[in-house]
Parts: sequence; C-alpha cells; structure tokens
Amino acid sequence: MSPRDEILNRLRAVLHSPEMRFPPPETRRLTNAERMTVGRAEGDRWALARRFGAELEALHGSFEVVETVAEARMAAIGHLQGWVAEDLASRRTERPEQPGDRDVVIWSPEKLPIDGLTPALVDLEFQLVEPVDLHDSDERERMRHARSGITGVDAAFAATGTVVLGAGPGKSRAASLTPFRHLLLVPISRIYPTAEAWMAAMRQEGTLTDFLRESRNVALVSGPSKSADLEGILTMGVHGPKVVHAVIFDDIEAMIRGY
Repeated sequence: MSPRDEILNRLRAVLHSPEMRFPPPETRRLTNAERMTVGRAEGDRWALARRFGAELEALHGSFEVVETVAEARMAAIGHLQGWVAEDLASRRTERPEQPGDRDVVIWSPEKLPIDGLTPALVDLEFQLVEPVDLHDSDERERMRHARSGITGVDAAFAATGTVVLGAGPGKSRAASLTPFRHLLLVPISRIYPTAEAWMAAMRQEGTLTDFLRESRNVALVSGPSKSADLEGILTMGVHGPKVVHAVIFDDIEAMIRGY
C-alpha cells in the first residue's frame, strides 16, 4: 500500500467514527429561504441608497444622494472641480499646476448613466481620456498623469457598499483602476439589496450569462484600494484609487417620465 492510500484510508476511518459530530449522517440541500447571504438590506429605493452610501463610507469612501439626473450632473462636475482646487491648494509652488490635473479617464458617453456630462466637462476645459487599447503606448501615456476617473456601475449592493464594474467596449477598467480618485455614478435603479438579489434578478431577466460573456473582466469593488502589512497597518491607494466618491441619484422617475 502506498503512503497516499494509507493516509486516505486513515482519513476514511476517522470520518466514519461514531464519535464524530461532523459531517452529520444525513445531509439535505438548503432551501432558498435557508441560503446564507453576505449581508442583508431592506427598505424602499431611498433606504437602499442610503444604506449603500453608509456602507461605502464605512469602507473609507464617501457619497452624496441627489434626487434628479440634472442634480447628479452638477454634483459630478462640482466634485471634479473641487478635486482640482484641492490639488492646487496643496502645492506650495509658484506654478502649482501639474500635468494631469484636469485629465479624466472616463467611460464612453453612451455607457455613462448621465447624459450631457462629457460635453459639460469639455466646456470646463477638462481633458477626457477614453481608453480603447491599453496595449497602445501612446494611449497609456495619455492617461498616465490623470488624477481622476469616472465610471457608471453595472450594479451596486446596499448590504456591503460594493459595486460591479464589467469591462468591455466603452467601459475601460483603467477608468476605475489607474487614477488617484474614482468618481462613481450610481443610479438608484441599479442598487440591489445584496449580490444574491442582483444575480437572481439577472437570471430572471435572462441577462446574467450574456453580461458575463460580454465582459472582458468583472470587478467587485468595495471602496478605495486598501492593503495592510503583517502588523495590520492599513495603507490606502496602493493597488488602485485612494479616493472613491459615489454620486447616487434617482433615475427611476426620469425613466417613468421618459427623459
């Protein structure tokens, strides 16, 4: 008998011992009601929006909730302008402007949940970078100094403050990964209580498989990038953005009214 077979036989003998409390002699599949979830969130759309924001804040992110798409557009613009002003104020030099201060890595306009945002940013002299091919050295150079990135979300989970970002045409993962700051545009219609609720809804609609197949990469992001050493000292922004801010807005009323 080989050493491997001997070890396996010993394990089988121990597992069949009557003194063992685990595993139970008979097991059954859990019902849907008994399935464990990562978390739990309840309430109407506004309660879920506030819960998502609170969970994101607990993860060292920040958020604001507004009522309309127009307010969300102004909030996004105001936050980008505030970030630029913050950078300029922090530099004690005669010429505080630096390359990339007004560069924004962004999803394509048709992939963003707010119409009219990109033309407004261009009018305000922001330089928008929409990555297409990250293998292109010129394109990588264009976004190398960008301080901010803007994306929408494919879904957001109220119970954990997590967002789903599927990479694909017009939705470069560089927008959420490479800049120092990440601005999330979160429509209330895409906030679900839990990840399980989102997947159940996608299965019911028959869109989950297509979403996974069409996405080059699917990332579940919970706040800013964090890393800790063996002593548990937390460092922000090591593998991604150090700052994450979510603008949460009600798009359901706009969809009902048709605008």
